[in-house]
Amino acid sequence: MPGSYNFLLLAFALLVASLSAYAALEVSERISTQEAQYRRLWLSLGAAVFGLGIWAAIFLCVAALRLPTAVGFEARLAVLALLLTVGSSFYLMHLSGLRRPHAMRLLVGGLAIGAAVNAAFHMALKAMLLTPELMYQKALLSLAVVVTELTAVFAVALFSVTNSRKSMAGSLNSQQTRRVLASLLVGAALVASACTGLRAVAIMPDAQSHALHSVTREHLVNGIVFGAFLTMALALVVTGAQRNRVLKRIVGRTNDKLLHFATHDVLTGLPNRALLSDRIQHAIQVARRNGKPFAVLFMDLDGFKGINDTLGHAVGDGLLVAVAQRVRCCIRGEDMVARIGGDEFVVVMSNLQSPEVVEHLSENILAALRQDFQIEDATLRVTSSIGIAVYPNSGDSVDALMKNADAAMYEAKQSGRNTYRFFEPAMHASAMRHLQVRQALQQAIEEEQFSLHFQPKYRGGSKELTGVEALLRWTHPELGEMAPSEFIPIAERSGQIIQIGDWVLRAVCEQIRSWDAEGVRPVKVAMNLSPVQMRADLVDSITCIVGQAGIAPQRLMFEITETAAMKNVERSTHIIGDLQALGFDIAIDDFGTGYSSLAYLAQFHCRQIKIDRFFTSRLDAGDHSGRAIVSAIIALAHALQMEVVAEGVETEEQLRELQALHCDQVQGFLLGRPAGAPQLKGVLDASNDDLFAAGVLRP
Repeated sequence: MPGSYNFLLLAFALLVASLSAYAALEVSERISTQEAQYRRLWLSLGAAVFGLGIWAAIFLCVAALRLPTAVGFEARLAVLALLLTVGSSFYLMHLSGLRRPHAMRLLVGGLAIGAAVNAAFHMALKAMLLTPELMYQKALLSLAVVVTELTAVFAVALFSVTNSRKSMAGSLNSQQTRRVLASLLVGAALVASACTGLRAVAIMPDAQSHALHSVTREHLVNGIVFGAFLTMALALVVTGAQRNRVLKRIVGRTNDKLLHFATHDVLTGLPNRALLSDRIQHAIQVARRNGKPFAVLFMDLDGFKGINDTLGHAVGDGLLVAVAQRVRCCIRGEDMVARIGGDEFVVVMSNLQSPEVVEHLSENILAALRQDFQIEDATLRVTSSIGIAVYPNSGDSVDALMKNADAAMYEAKQSGRNTYRFFEPAMHASAMRHLQVRQALQQAIEEEQFSLHFQPKYRGGSKELTGVEALLRWTHPELGEMAPSEFIPIAERSGQIIQIGDWVLRAVCEQIRSWDAEGVRPVKVAMNLSPVQMRADLVDSITCIVGQAGIAPQRLMFEITETAAMKNVERSTHIIGDLQALGFDIAIDDFGTGYSSLAYLAQFHCRQIKIDRFFTSRLDAGDHSGRAIVSAIIALAHALQMEVVAEGVETEEQLRELQALHCDQVQGFLLGRPAGAPQLKGVLDASNDDLFAAGVLRP
């Protein structure tokens, strides 16, 4: 994976692994010196301390990966990994307690323990349940496995040698020094092997986590912090305070750091969600006593994902730190700003005298963020959408205030972004509808509730059918007919559009095969690609689905909006080029409503440009400016050897104007409404022109 890690988490992993190894070394000595009836007790304690430490170090290393999406960890795999590490530690402690261990037995035992730790590490990776699935660089993966095996063999040998009679000779200080050095070596080797394994992992920039029954990364790290407290407490108890003044001093000095780590965001140093909840609860109690309201401001950065995808996570992290600093400078001393994940920040503003105070703070934050950010060599501009919930009118609990502030933030985004909105009851209904549709979409994907309608396209100067466009339709058993304008944006925001897009492609291929079986003349079918679908593995996914269906690529066209193409120009250029090389046609959809960059338009070399219906509608009533724009688009496309398709043709006057301007193809309600495949079959049968001869379908 392109390396981007949280090095504070890696350092913490080293600390936990080393401390648990130190405690385990002390316990292993007790095993060899205690009477038989107490040995199993010490063995179990040592295995629990060291096993928990290994597990915590592994998951901290995995959590240190900076990923482009929020990640949940599958709880069952995490627990199974813990059982493996504790079990392997139990075997390690057993081997270290043998009075005369055979070298071959130690070697085999070390290899077995290494295999268990390797399995636990891969379970930690699998626990993220990412889509697309993880890929590995075989050379680095092999190296990581070897390093882990060597670490395990080294640990077994170290524990056995350290606890030999010869090793226990000497002063108490010299013994402790040897144990400290040995534990540091074990901890460093364990973290190094885990980091090597992480370098072998290849994760797609647009990967999504779909972990069921999962815990968030934040909750996982907080749990590990608690586990670290438990590990060190056990270490102090089982090893004795008199012999472990060094460990006691280390624990004493790190307790405050661990508490801060458990309640603050590692990247920005701001309070995290746990501390935020406590602060809001405290503000509720204070407001009930003094009668003064307070406000919760939920902030989300506009366009942050695009910055992360194009410039990398290092720049994105730098931007988040800079944003945190600017927001902190805007708030009062009694207020608090927290980061709750990703690009989401929350401000708690206490003791409000009037709503105007909140408005003033929101305007100051928006103004501060509008100023350019200089991150490394990049000059960045970012805005924010802010939702505001005021206690008690907008909620009287932590959960209600956070949900309603989030709903108001979503309304601010819908209102054009770079603004703020106070919560209103209607927003709650909108937010609930959004959640309802999102949950229903998952059911629709699983039960295949979708269907396809097809709208015909005709040659501009005649009634010659040139192709059809596949349009997605969804009828929910309870919600009824769902408008694409409602559910498509929700599917894009949730990432569900990737699964839906795959279904659409499979359904189109199946319909083409059905038409071919019925003897219908071949027709090119166009379908839309969402910006979210423009991921690195898109071409492989398309070729796999189309190849399995046995459909010629020349039968399909993909329509990409300007906005989608321009989000990541370099990636779009590769995707478009690869698809065209395979025989697929590409069209730029909604041309004129996005970036309209002529330089990149020439670079993409697409087959078609589709004029948005907004410009088509302006051809009525003698709108000279509308006609001039359409004429310019057609002339530009023809100069670049591209065809032009006009969408939304609804009147005879629009059709005549387009014909006069030599528009290549037209589609709209005037010529044919979207219809299901059975209704469209008559339209296809009525087409007497051979489309291959007309050049619409290239052999």
